[in-house]
Amino acid sequence: MILLMSTTLERERGGRVARVTYDNSRRGNCFDQALLTELADVLEEAAADPACAVIRLELAGRNFCGGWDTSSFEALAAAGTDAVAADLRTSDESLGRIRRLPVPVVAAVRGQVIGFGAGLLAAVHLPVAASDVRLSLPEVRYGFAPAGVGHTVAQALPRAQAYALLTGTTATAAQLLAWGLVARVVTETTLDAEVDELVESLAAVPGDALRAVVEVVESSIATGSPAAAYEISARTIVRPPAEGADR
Repeated sequence: MILLMSTTLERERGGRVARVTYDNSRRGNCFDQALLTELADVLEEAAADPACAVIRLELAGRNFCGGWDTSSFEALAAAGTDAVAADLRTSDESLGRIRRLPVPVVAAVRGQVIGFGAGLLAAVHLPVAASDVRLSLPEVRYGFAPAGVGHTVAQALPRAQAYALLTGTTATAAQLLAWGLVARVVTETTLDAEVDELVESLAAVPGDALRAVVEVVESSIATGSPAAAYEISARTIVRPPAEGADR
């Protein structure tokens, strides 16, 4: 079992920017369910502050994510199908908590993105990747389908690219950009500066408007309908009358 308390939260710019750091770098930034829950809890805590406009997520060390903690695989293999499916559902629900945050999460992506890391990458609103990043889902080589993130990949990518990734093809940073899985690709030497610049530009947007943009995008993706977006946009246009004004 990996020790908890790998996630820290700092607030900057009067609370407009929350810096969340996940550090399990001694194990390649892999996750188990307890650590994933911890990360989601801290991100939600950061976003719950009304002053918070944007979260900068930093995964310490050389690699963005080394996948799921392999020490749990033996126990999973001995469990029943229903139990394993429930575990997969729980981890996906935790990623859903990140996707549904009311403020954008910006992350620097460096090194390797392996297995479960693809799901975490897809949950981040605005990932910025170094040009030498590589993403792979090696599960199929060990005889099982990566169902935990497989449906995320299938939903996010064109069909042919989803098959390529899920059957073991390694994707480059340029491919991730072309497929829409990252927002930018920059050099490793400028990665942190580029992320800081993006965070600063988002922090300069009025908080209510930025949160509304996140709600418009995420509700549209989730429902495939513009109905919620109309209501969200209307709330930012129509202002309540000033106190004491005629109604």
